[in-house]
Amino acid sequence: MKAFPPISLALLVLAAWTGLANPRVALAHAGIDEEMRHVDALIAEGPRDAVLVLRRGELHRIRGDYAAARADFERARRLDPDLAAVDLCLGKMMIDAGRPAEALRALDRFLAREPGHAGALAARGRARLALRDAAAAARDFTRAIDRAPGNSPPPPDLYLDRARALASLGDARVDEAIRGLDDGIARLGDPVSLELYAIDLEARRRRVDAALARLDRIAARSPRKEVWLAQRGRILEGAGRHEEARDAYTRALARLDEGPAPRRNARASLRLESEVRAALTRLAAPRPRREARVP
Repeated sequence: MKAFPPISLALLVLAAWTGLANPRVALAHAGIDEEMRHVDALIAEGPRDAVLVLRRGELHRIRGDYAAARADFERARRLDPDLAAVDLCLGKMMIDAGRPAEALRALDRFLAREPGHAGALAARGRARLALRDAAAAARDFTRAIDRAPGNSPPPPDLYLDRARALASLGDARVDEAIRGLDDGIARLGDPVSLELYAIDLEARRRRVDAALARLDRIAARSPRKEVWLAQRGRILEGAGRHEEARDAYTRALARLDEGPAPRRNARASLRLESEVRAALTRLAAPRPRREARVP
């Protein structure tokens, strides 16, 4: 049986930072079942190898088998009480299992030994956010972003998590959240997810033109103009700018009608068309007049 190469601690804990944190991504791309069989065989040959046992626990965590993962983490700790990564893996598992208070304790222990570990800081931020400690969560997310390895930039979700944490603290922190998103947009190359959330926050601050300017930047890079025209209509309608909203919805409908038949008949296109037509109908309906107040 072919053995896996030796496993370094750095490689093992990298799961906190890479796509292995997402079970579906991992199952689709990393051959989890095959790797599990190999790790089982290696453990059979070396049952006292704490890092191998910890690695198998991570595989169980990724598969969602938290009882098996915890059993392996506890076994790895008994085999090597100095193996700090056990607390990192345990903390991630507790987040996945919806037990953020236990996750926080484990991650605090790990970070007491490895205070600059970006993946652990990101994980603790998620635990704190789940515990409604948004200010502390935002600080952890910022530290995680600042300490991301140079050859592995932080994922967009980390900027989103920080922005959501800051925005949840009230309008006074929304501008800070937007600045953080703009930092991520500049660093990561304009990820649409960050721009979209910035649009939501600009609209929350009633800066409609700023939101539309961001939307126009996305639309300029996209071949599917109808999607962004419809979104433009929603923003304008929400701001009470009904004539401009009607124009955006009308142009979105025209783009949908111009598309090739397979695209027009796709489920997403049909759903968008239905939403746009409903919006146009809504805007065509007479709006109730306000009654004059008697002085």
